[in-house]
Amino acid sequence: MSSEIILKNKFGTAELYTIGDDTKAVRFVHGSCEGSVSLFGGQVLTWQPRGQKPVFWLSKDSQYSASAAIRGGIPICWPWFGGDIKLATGNIEQVSNHGFVRQSYWQLDDIEISASQVSITLSLNGEHFSKHWPAAFKLSQRLVFSEKFQQILTMTNLSEQLVEYTGALHSYFMVSSPDKSNIPRLESARFSDKLSGEKNILGKLMNCNGPIDRIYHDNRRQTIIDYGWQREINVSSDNCQQWVIWNPGQAAQSMPDMHQGSEQEFVCLEAANTDWQTIASQASVSISQKVTIKNL
Repeated sequence: MSSEIILKNKFGTAELYTIGDDTKAVRFVHGSCEGSVSLFGGQVLTWQPRGQKPVFWLSKDSQYSASAAIRGGIPICWPWFGGDIKLATGNIEQVSNHGFVRQSYWQLDDIEISASQVSITLSLNGEHFSKHWPAAFKLSQRLVFSEKFQQILTMTNLSEQLVEYTGALHSYFMVSSPDKSNIPRLESARFSDKLSGEKNILGKLMNCNGPIDRIYHDNRRQTIIDYGWQREINVSSDNCQQWVIWNPGQAAQSMPDMHQGSEQEFVCLEAANTDWQTIASQASVSISQKVTIKNL
């Protein structure tokens, strides 16, 4: 695994290294935390504040290949979430899951290491990435790491027409066990169950055990309470209308990029817009999330 130091000062060090099939990533060490970000997918891989267990889960069997998205961290689902795309006619067509951004190579625009934090800026732009979504666009992503984490994704429509998108910040949060973890505030929120096909349900979420795949129609700040590790993971979002909870349960064992027993190590809580959102020509919109950790 080759690497080169790209920034070093009295507050920390950042290096560019190679993983998998020539996939480039940045990893850093800072007084407050350490972490890593892949340029393939523009994807946060890891973040671990000092004195804490890792916050984001990453599969030991992730393939790090252009033929597959990286399993874990924070994949970016854009410009569509799930496997549906709205055509110009207004019809819905089934396509590959979660858009093309998580399997595209991003550019490292900037990295700063200060006394308080590490800030990384990435971008992706172009057009005709997909016949289903050919518009010209630019994405800019700012990632801020310290004892807390912030992710801001700015989407700019460079085409001459209005465009529509759905998307999610698909965070894999590491937990002691899904059956020892709960998200209490979602108990009062209505959801659509993608496994059963039921919609507008109000029901208690006993724990985060899979298989579970729900879209909660709620945008309040959420807290994953992990009773096994005695900590809270607090997650808030801006300009996202839903939360998605996902864990595949035993189906993980048929997924080639999931290591044995991985379904017992994480829960996905995703800040999402699962209903179509519009971006006017030459306009920009942003979505974001913040994560903090608290010991019980």
